[in-house]
Amino acid sequence: MGAPKFAVGLDERVEKLMKVLQVQSNGVKVLGLYGMGGVGKTTLAKALFNNLLNHFEHRCFISNVREVSSKQDGLVSLRTKIIEDLFPEPGSPTIISDHVKARENRVLLVLDDVDDVKQLDALIGKREWFYDGSRVIITTRDTVLIKNHVNELYEVEELNFDEALELFSNHALRRNKPPENFLNLSKKIVSLTGRMPLALEVFGSFLFDKRRVEEWEDAVEKLRQIRPKHLQDVLKISYDALDEEEKCIFLDMACLFVQMGMKRDDVIDVLRGCGFRGEIAITVLVQKCLIKITDEDNTLWMHDQIRDMGRQIVVDESIVDPGKRSRLWDRAEIMSVLKGHMVRIIKIATYREFDYNIHV
Repeated sequence: MGAPKFAVGLDERVEKLMKVLQVQSNGVKVLGLYGMGGVGKTTLAKALFNNLLNHFEHRCFISNVREVSSKQDGLVSLRTKIIEDLFPEPGSPTIISDHVKARENRVLLVLDDVDDVKQLDALIGKREWFYDGSRVIITTRDTVLIKNHVNELYEVEELNFDEALELFSNHALRRNKPPENFLNLSKKIVSLTGRMPLALEVFGSFLFDKRRVEEWEDAVEKLRQIRPKHLQDVLKISYDALDEEEKCIFLDMACLFVQMGMKRDDVIDVLRGCGFRGEIAITVLVQKCLIKITDEDNTLWMHDQIRDMGRQIVVDESIVDPGKRSRLWDRAEIMSVLKGHMVRIIKIATYREFDYNIHV
């Protein structure tokens, strides 16, 4: 799994959790990482996964459980991936409930962004399914739904002030500490973003090409107008700074391409077919930390808070009527809009035929 560009405060957390998991000990251990969206749960889970890799012959990292499981047959596809990753040998079981005891494999499994107990029942079920020494890590925003499935709970909290200042400075200035003329402004920004890693990363990247104190002062004023810890409003400041073509491409990615799991080159081909400068736009969006390209397979990835911010922009185009929005991604809404269009077409055709008969 790819490591973050600036891993501030990560090593200490990983070291602490490695002790909690006690990799060399027996028994099945299930660790739950919980916290607000944007606080760094996925980043921590990936770092922990990377540190545990060498201890397990078979391992699997399932990203975006919430998003994937909402699709038709989503849980089935996730279950299939777990079996394929953890048990690639010929003759592996086709259902998850008999797999570990039959194979006697110590496995490492990460389920990222779980939001429904049904997902856990389907993907990890009973602890007896897993062979002695296996480790499972779950990330979630809701501790209630995982409390009966885990041995240990760990709250992923905001960075402390010094860590947050360093992370922001790395993204905004490419140095560990701001220079004197930007120090007070940087401290204000860290406070106003609530020390949330995602907000610091995106807002710091937004300021990276701005080197005048006056520009930073304006940015601070924008942040002051946002409700405390209202993360998506912080992220939208970076979106608002894009040009019109970049905004259009960002919304396409948030609403469509991310959900489809598209690779970078395929996205660029689609954008070129639409007359867009995809290569330039993707470079800009990566630099702004609004999207990422995975190291493993060059797939487009977007934090769910950023994705949800983009989708909310589209929903706001017409709160009541999805048919008036520029993009649709929800299957139920798509079917509703298509049925609505068909009804209108039939009504128009019926009216024209009626009008024709009158005139004849």
